[in-house]
Amino acid sequence: MKRTRLVESSDSPMDVAGGGRKTLTVPEILDLEAALMEVFRTIRDLRARSAATRYIKFPPLPSIFSESIVIVTTPALFGSGWKGRYGGSVADVIIENAVTASALKVEVKATGKHAFQELKDKDLRADALVWLRFGRRLELGNGPIEAAIIEAPGKYIRKQCRLDVRRFEAVAGILEAQRVFRFDSLAAMLRAASARESAGTAI
Repeated sequence: MKRTRLVESSDSPMDVAGGGRKTLTVPEILDLEAALMEVFRTIRDLRARSAATRYIKFPPLPSIFSESIVIVTTPALFGSGWKGRYGGSVADVIIENAVTASALKVEVKATGKHAFQELKDKDLRADALVWLRFGRRLELGNGPIEAAIIEAPGKYIRKQCRLDVRRFEAVAGILEAQRVFRFDSLAAMLRAASARESAGTAI
């Protein structure tokens, strides 16, 4: 994976490069997931009662939700030497390794089952793309979550497009290139990151 020199770093969730945006805490991430589950369940229940409600769409997942997940779980997804922060206008997330003095630009996507994502030029120019796949978890209130990481996505997708997971994985080379992490729940994913970070900093 291409790595750029680390030109600035901050352990604080609020920094100039991130535009002052604050990463959600673990309790806030879990609270927001619970709220999203309630919204998705309500729409599902309405659809079960009336055919007309099929025109009500499931909402897109808030970017602060998906980006905070990637920032908090950076040690689990990229290794114990890496830390994440908001990337401001440069990228959704910047992950940094102080030991190697390098940084990676990461773009973040998050969808439920069958949902589409638009891949723009900025996404394709990133060092890595992280796609959080909730499947039917938010709709059903339980189920696994996957995090797929594709290095140099522009190597496989040449121009911006709109894809769901099935069509994305049908692109030549994607299945072989992606790394997929599967967790029983979002809470388990967050715990795995905490354990990995602790292991990396233990003396």
